[in-house]
Amino acid sequence: MSLKLIDAIYNTLKADAEFMALLGLTPTSPSASITVKMVKGMEPEQAISGNTVPMLLMYVKPGRFGSNPLVFEGKFCLDFYGKSSYQAKQMAERAFKLFHDKRIRDTNFGSFLCVLAYEDDFATGITGVKGYESIYDVDYLRTN
Repeated sequence: MSLKLIDAIYNTLKADAEFMALLGLTPTSPSASITVKMVKGMEPEQAISGNTVPMLLMYVKPGRFGSNPLVFEGKFCLDFYGKSSYQAKQMAERAFKLFHDKRIRDTNFGSFLCVLAYEDDFATGITGVKGYESIYDVDYLRTN
């Protein structure tokens, strides 16, 4: 199910023209260009540098099954990288508007309300690259 969650997050962000503009792309940009800037996982194929940002990494955090064993209480993380703190925060702010207090919907996936649980900037140790992290809580039905 976590792969379906990440796909739903990816598709939600990709469909938003305002978010894509922050990455220097459009929703109709070639897939190869999009997958370089929007990475499904904790580690991109190419090194993060001042030349490769802005960039977004999306991945799941450990979750648990709720008191109802059909409901999974999940978490996902969005790591935003930009040339400045402001650029990274702009991307995080747009993602907040797309996900906080909203349901995530995609083909073969649906969630209950998604809620921002944590956000803050982080040190990258890379010259010319600033980071901002957002962690969301999201509950969804487990399917077999």
